[in-house]
Amino acid sequence: MRVLLSAGEASGDAYAAALVRHARPLLPEAQWGALGGSKLRAEGVPLWEDTSRWGAIGVVQSLRVAPLAALGFLRTVRRLREGEPGVLVPIDFGFFNVRLAQRAKRHGWRVLYFIPPGCWRRDRGGAGLRGMVDAVSTPFAWSAENLRRDGLDAHWFGHPLRQLVAEASRAAQARGERLAVLPGSRTHELEANLPALAAALRDWPTAIEFAVAPTLEAREVEGRWRRLSGRSQDAFQTHGAAASLLGCRAAVVCSGTATLEAALCGCPMVVVYRLSRLMALEARLLRLNVRHISLPNILLQREAVPELVHTGATPEAIRAQAEAVWGGPAREAQLASFAELEELLGPPDGISRTAELLATLARRS
Repeated sequence: MRVLLSAGEASGDAYAAALVRHARPLLPEAQWGALGGSKLRAEGVPLWEDTSRWGAIGVVQSLRVAPLAALGFLRTVRRLREGEPGVLVPIDFGFFNVRLAQRAKRHGWRVLYFIPPGCWRRDRGGAGLRGMVDAVSTPFAWSAENLRRDGLDAHWFGHPLRQLVAEASRAAQARGERLAVLPGSRTHELEANLPALAAALRDWPTAIEFAVAPTLEAREVEGRWRRLSGRSQDAFQTHGAAASLLGCRAAVVCSGTATLEAALCGCPMVVVYRLSRLMALEARLLRLNVRHISLPNILLQREAVPELVHTGATPEAIRAQAEAVWGGPAREAQLASFAELEELLGPPDGISRTAELLATLARRS
């Protein structure tokens, strides 16, 4: 029985690796393969394609990675046709995975979509997935309801981050007087965010700990930071964001899945996202006007954590907000909001239960 996972971004790679870890005992005869990155590789899953550089936001960045993704798609479809069909598990990454699911179904594969595209939106249904998936595991209760309404076999077991954070907390150090910095998982995010962060935190009075995403080189991040900030005493770890967020008092986080992870780790934060010149031009041309960019604010439908976006992400603003969440009323308000989020995100065994669903589907194949 072949099982293929497809994850195009760092968060999906982490979810996929955890899913394999929990599903292996249930499917001892499975032949695993993946489109993914370092987390899946560390689990011993053979990579059909390394997708570490595929993640992108916006049209400009997507055009840069499109040739890589297109070639990977063609090679993957060719391998799907070879041998017996199995189960495909696409994880988020809709622009690639929806098409892959469509092709896989055509060649006799069963499809379990884990984290369907746009599932955080309360008005997003499943009409676009109808006929190309056998089951869906979605991290949000409203998404499961919407998908079922559109005729899909949808399941809500809780957000996978709940389980990842719960597992990481067992080995976490006691929370210390350190500031965590998560500068993004993409090179263009690092280039856009790091100069402002360095100017803001050059004389920060406590130790700073960088959580470096597996899609970036820790040595490169450290070298850039030291040149920009003049600081030589800060730490750079690659053991996952939760390790830093559980052990630090507060965080400065580049917008993305890491903002939700910070909330679940109980680490008050300021969210920063600066755009490159091309991305800023794209936003103006498309007249993009979004109310919130961070997942905690999107899910709670209010500004529970401060968001500093592009020209608003000045060194002065970053510093002021970091000091505010270090201690005082702003910190306490965030911690109260995080408790609401935990309730919203469901039980902490979503990955284990998705693994059981995968095993059930695989046995039918």
